Amino acid sequence: TQAALLANARASAWAHDLVTGDKVLSTLPMFHVGGLCIQTLPALLAGIEVVLHPRFDPAAWLDEMITSCPTLSLLVPATMRAVFEHPRCADTSLACLRGVMTGSSTVPVAYLETLHARGVPVGQVYGTTETGPVSIVLRLPDAMARVGASGWPQPEAQVKLIDAQGQEVGPGETGEVCLRAANLMRGYWSAQGINGIGLQDGWFHSGDLGQRAEDGCITIVGRSKDMVISGGENIYPAEIENQLVTLPGVAESAVVGVADARWGEVPVAVLVRSADAAGQALSAEAVLAHLQSRIARFKLPRRVVFMDGLPKSALGKVLKPQLQQLLTNP
Repeated sequence: TQAALLANARASAWAHDLVTGDKVLSTLPMFHVGGLCIQTLPALLAGIEVVLHPRFDPAAWLDEMITSCPTLSLLVPATMRAVFEHPRCADTSLACLRGVMTGSSTVPVAYLETLHARGVPVGQVYGTTETGPVSIVLRLPDAMARVGASGWPQPEAQVKLIDAQGQEVGPGETGEVCLRAANLMRGYWSAQGINGIGLQDGWFHSGDLGQRAEDGCITIVGRSKDMVISGGENIYPAEIENQLVTLPGVAESAVVGVADARWGEVPVAVLVRSADAAGQALSAEAVLAHLQSRIARFKLPRRVVFMDGLPKSALGKVLKPQLQQLLTNP
């Protein structure tokens, strides 16, 4: 609703500490809440200048660092990686940026640390299309101290983490993230119209799994539907993916669960090799050796599969159901 968009703009202004003189570089698609509602629309409503690109291009993004000198921008993992891989990235000053926001999917810690090393804090916005999306935010002043966390609820949002029985879990325990706020949708469209479908007593159940620290900071550990249950043990693909991205020769990676007669499910790592010598020499044995000292043995992928590319959405998210289908029915 109009009221929800305005509530989301208030949440974004708080998330970014928007001030007069800020300038937002907006490059993500406007059909997605990431492109429209995290920075672009809130900035316009606050009277802040927006530099708008027709599509994301890493060279054009880097050019703006010199020509228009934005103070804020939004990069999802796929576009962040494209910037890092551009040959002019290392020599382009990022001094104009007071911060970059990210989100959309699990962000590899290595990507965050790369920008932090350049003096650019990377905040995170957690949410979904149904929630506006600005719901949980790691603001820029906290970004370098809480790498990998999603942050705290925005001021108008309520967040609870619940178990399978609907009971709230304690600090450090894993539960489904449920949200209630003024920037939520009214409901999904159906043949009967919009009647709160998709909400339970006003709460949106995200399907995402999170943990809350003693100080209230929330970390998203993965999607409940992505979680692999192997031999009764819960395995969160994001933990494995965070380690894979640090291995030289890996351009992209994804971990999915595949049915297994003995264990119920087993994790399978799917990798895209980089074009350099490290990528061409990369083997499954090297991948497993890299992981063995970094994750528990029961979390190790049972298979390592190399592909030319991963199936993705228009925003660069890996489409894991399609990937599972490819692995199950090659």
